[in-house]
Amino acid sequence: MPFLKRNAAALTLALAIFDSLCILLAYCAAVYALVGADPAVFIVSFREHLSYFVMYVLVWCVFAVDQRLFMSHREDTLRSQLIAVLKTAVIALVFSVLLVLWFTQHMERVFIAYYGAATLVSLVCFRLMMRLALWSLRTKGFNYRQILVVGCNERSRHLLDIILHRARYGFHVAGILDDDPERMKLFEGMQVTYAGNFQKLEELLVSKVIDEVYITLPVRSHYETIQSMAYLCEGIGVPVRMIADLFPLRIATSTVRHFEDVPVLSLSAVPEAQAQLTVKRFIDLAVSSTLLVAGSPVFLMIALLIKLESPGPVFFLQERVGLNQRRFKMIKFRSMVVNAEARQKELEAMNEADGPVFKIRNDPRITRIGGFIRKYSIDEFPQLINVWRGQMSLVGPRPPIPAEVEKYSWDQRRRLSVKPGMTGLWQISGRSDVSFKEWVELDLQYIDSWSNFEDFRILMRTFQAVIKGRGAA
Repeated sequence: MPFLKRNAAALTLALAIFDSLCILLAYCAAVYALVGADPAVFIVSFREHLSYFVMYVLVWCVFAVDQRLFMSHREDTLRSQLIAVLKTAVIALVFSVLLVLWFTQHMERVFIAYYGAATLVSLVCFRLMMRLALWSLRTKGFNYRQILVVGCNERSRHLLDIILHRARYGFHVAGILDDDPERMKLFEGMQVTYAGNFQKLEELLVSKVIDEVYITLPVRSHYETIQSMAYLCEGIGVPVRMIADLFPLRIATSTVRHFEDVPVLSLSAVPEAQAQLTVKRFIDLAVSSTLLVAGSPVFLMIALLIKLESPGPVFFLQERVGLNQRRFKMIKFRSMVVNAEARQKELEAMNEADGPVFKIRNDPRITRIGGFIRKYSIDEFPQLINVWRGQMSLVGPRPPIPAEVEKYSWDQRRRLSVKPGMTGLWQISGRSDVSFKEWVELDLQYIDSWSNFEDFRILMRTFQAVIKGRGAA
């Protein structure tokens, strides 16, 4: 529908422009708070800090698209809108600062504090005022959309219950279509009218103002009816909305995607926010590259100490299971004697971990230098190579060995649905002190609530846990 696509593009452009103006206003306010009102000094400072503004606008636009902030949110709640704005504003500030540091190696903390507070206030106030203004117009009868509902069932009742009790969404119900008028008893007490059987759709589309058609019919038993209605609406450019709760899923969320011109209903229980995943990969590459270069002298010293204490290789390579059961060799500094894996069967009775995991706090196979580097997780540093190669991420569930995966229950295998990480919620919750059941629950909790901001929080808390050597084994 070219007209709707043009409208959507115009809305996206308008919101992007107004958001950019809000960010510019916040930038000017931050510069003013930093240097005062002297025009000459203000202009100099404005130019000096311009990289913060440019980076923030770019990152904001990327995450705003990911959070659907440039789309019409007639159906969304104010809370969900404000949460999305707050989340995007904070993430944009963090990553714009990281980008500025990456390219300029210079940061002014006072300016960042002013700028962060100003952008947060300006964007939230703009979005809040825009939303309240639209709601006020709709409750007064302006900016509304006339909808026609097809089907009398619990789905349509639930839909109409929301529409009729929330005037701020701006929907007027033109009527309900169904082949059985008796089913209208479901809507007793609601101010809705029976508009006729399914055959009346064509007549209503021609004779009445209909902006959208909501179809709540079960697909299996009404496939041909739904298809013919979709063709009718498509012919005159009226959008068709299908209620998408087709299956009773416990965790997965549904989204509609397109494979070229093929619409696909996606049901996924793992994060599919592509913009945030792209940023996550960028951070993985940037941080792993920086730490591998900066930490190379320390790595060489650790390698020398390992070689001096016991014969054998410096690195320990172990097959692990990664994203969607991909196998890879995880790299660690060797902290045990050379034949450690062969001796594991002898020590099975000493296993202190529950579930399909093997852990011994005072493992006799650990060398002296191995005990030190394990306590402070220094043995994990070579996994930065796995991160750099894309086999792992900085944050995610720990990659299990194949023998452990074979003992997983079906639900526990969901840990393999995201890229494994060097650290995660298990790391900041006690590390080796956490039981296997709690470990899995923490990993699944991470998957269900993942965001770039959550990754940043985990990394900060991991640093504290490693410095204290808490829960290491």
